[in-house]
Amino acid sequence: MYNKKLVDNLTTGQSKLLSSRRRESFDHFKYLAQGDYKRINLIDYQFPEYNPYNKEYLKEKKGQDELLIKRMTDNLNNEEEILNYLDQFKDKKVKKGNQGLDAKYLTMAEAFYNTGLFIKAPKNVKLKLPVEIFYQLDQENPVLIDNNLIVAEENSSLTVVFDYRMQDQNLEAFHNGLTRVIVKDNAVLNIVKVQRFNDQSDNFDSNISLVSNQGELNWIPIELGGRNSVTNNENTLMNAGSRASISSVYFADGDRKLDLGFKMNHQGRHSSSKIESKGVLKDRAQKVFRGDLYFQKGAGQAKGSEKEEVLLLDKTVDSDSIPALFSEEDNVEGEHAVSAGQIDEQLLFYLMSRGLTKAEAKQLMVEAAFNPIFAKIPLNDLKGSVINDVKTRIRS
Repeated sequence: MYNKKLVDNLTTGQSKLLSSRRRESFDHFKYLAQGDYKRINLIDYQFPEYNPYNKEYLKEKKGQDELLIKRMTDNLNNEEEILNYLDQFKDKKVKKGNQGLDAKYLTMAEAFYNTGLFIKAPKNVKLKLPVEIFYQLDQENPVLIDNNLIVAEENSSLTVVFDYRMQDQNLEAFHNGLTRVIVKDNAVLNIVKVQRFNDQSDNFDSNISLVSNQGELNWIPIELGGRNSVTNNENTLMNAGSRASISSVYFADGDRKLDLGFKMNHQGRHSSSKIESKGVLKDRAQKVFRGDLYFQKGAGQAKGSEKEEVLLLDKTVDSDSIPALFSEEDNVEGEHAVSAGQIDEQLLFYLMSRGLTKAEAKQLMVEAAFNPIFAKIPLNDLKGSVINDVKTRIRS
């Protein structure tokens, strides 16, 4: 299935150097064992049969002429530039703390990707309109393996929005994604990822970033779907004044399983990070949250914080939170907090006394928890659609 013959087929018509990188990744993939995610009881997972992804997924806009966007599956004339960027991630893996998705999934995305983009904001270019990428899985396109590289060059600004979705509620689909990000000096990059697959589908997504001097990276991951969803987000703040934030929302109901890993590696002096996660669990949903702050040697006067707030709508849910702080420096500030609790019965009673049904009252409480992060979604249509999806799940 995922073998050399498939890799050879995928390299047909693709750039020579990128084809070579596919084969190198396959050479690692074929010898790697596949890990389990025991805390959510995801054991011996089997990859589905490979399928190409043939749907259009990039929304073209005016006002983005200065932006470089290339499809990673095409025959590109700037592949050396792409490989030079990718090489910057070599030997950057930090072994302390949570390791996110195991190497089997990462090498699979590098070897067998059926879509993906190279996006670059050139030096001093500030883009006002967000780049919109929408993947819709269906019967003809049930497998999505996207390999993305996003670069914000010096003194640039850019917003990228990914929307992973489907309409067929009975489709068994599969997503494995890898997004690597480079933020150069004084650049600002915002990335929104919305995942709302059905409850028959599996989602795996890895996000890795390198942030330079005074660069700023803001992630907004929103997890609303999937039977099993395992995601990780690892950021390395390499130089002085580099900044990164994660503003996360998750909602899990039914028998869904979530494994979320967020990590901030502080290497530069005066670097700063913030992890903020708001979640709701319902029915028999299971969730594990791992949040790491790691202050490495040389990261003097760095600051980092992480906070998770979980609302448990039913006593049958399973919520596991594992915040961690590691430090090799004395002069740093790190703080973490976790708050998990049942719904406020007094507030629920009050809202119902004002004429709301129990479901409507719960819906209002969930919206109030999520709205500060939803407000950061830059597209009003997408924001409204996401809010409606949450309302639907609460009522179900």
